[in-house]
Amino acid sequence: MWRKSQRSRTMNLTELKNSLISFRCLMLRYNPIRYPVGLVSLGDPGPESPVLVSGNYFHTVRRLMKTLADTDCYLLVADSAGINVWCAAGVCDFNEHKIADAVNSCGLSELVSHRRLILPQLAAVGVDLAALRRECGFNGIWGPASLKDIPEFLDGGRDIAVKMRKIGFPLEDRIYNAIGMFNVFLIIPLLLALAGRRREAHFALFANFVNIFANFLLYFRLPFKYPSNNSLLVGGIFSCAYLFHWLIDRKNHILKLPGLIQGLAILIFSNILVSIDMLGSTPFYKTTIHHWLVSGDNSSLFQPSVTESCIGCGRCRDVCPGALFEKSGKVVKVVEQSECCECLACVKQCPVGAIVNGGTGFKDDIKSIDISLANRRSPEGRL
Repeated sequence: MWRKSQRSRTMNLTELKNSLISFRCLMLRYNPIRYPVGLVSLGDPGPESPVLVSGNYFHTVRRLMKTLADTDCYLLVADSAGINVWCAAGVCDFNEHKIADAVNSCGLSELVSHRRLILPQLAAVGVDLAALRRECGFNGIWGPASLKDIPEFLDGGRDIAVKMRKIGFPLEDRIYNAIGMFNVFLIIPLLLALAGRRREAHFALFANFVNIFANFLLYFRLPFKYPSNNSLLVGGIFSCAYLFHWLIDRKNHILKLPGLIQGLAILIFSNILVSIDMLGSTPFYKTTIHHWLVSGDNSSLFQPSVTESCIGCGRCRDVCPGALFEKSGKVVKVVEQSECCECLACVKQCPVGAIVNGGTGFKDDIKSIDISLANRRSPEGRL
């Protein structure tokens, strides 16, 4: 009885500790915490139980464990430098070598009779499946883009429906992003308060709160297509509100003209910083700061085009988080070229190099592929 009570207290303390760490990940998303690398048994797994692979971003692993709580399976946590697999794979922090190291170090081949690993689809930009098989003897298959679809994927014979391949932006993820971004931008009102500019600090705090949370919570309802442009709109409204506040208080001489100019400059500067951060804070669009500033266009510079060398294997379709590719027989075509998020998973996974750039440029922030592949253009610059 004493031992059972002791174990219960230990489990409660561990759960409390993990919850506090998850809360820290939520509040400080730019300073993630690493989950220990290794094999986690969920439920009562056996030799035929599926093996799912994850990076070691603490918050993601905890969410996976919650999602798979009723599933008998193994969760293989591989090193991703403590960040999410999409970002980690793009900069070579999550690849076939990291996964093979995790497989070999935990003795997975002795625990399961099969040789299959279910990999996160968003890691496709950084994982070479053939090299993975050579290094550890396991075959990798791509799971859903979102972890919430994993139970359905496992129950459905591990067939991927189109809706499982396409990345979404549910409310839970938008709230998580909003809280993380807002906490980062607390530095601006804090510095203003320390400098004795309390009025400007209050305006900046409130403006950033409404700007960031409105952009994420009302993401699909705001007037502009791109979040950075909506951020400028909301920030502009608050700058006008600040000016109006100055005008109605002017007779009391609370603020003078230099103070107005300084206050507006602070709000505009803060708004531009938030808008720039919005360029890469959603799963849909990614572009350079220069391209957005000169054009107001947040769409990706890279736009995939399929050349005649395509063999119709459909691997590009299987890993595209935007569901931009369609396959009919041996024919693969791009159906939504302008909606590319420039993750370049299609370029990484194409075995014959048939994916080229039909757009006007390339952001050049993906390090897991040969840059020359991403820079290749179709002769006509389009499909």
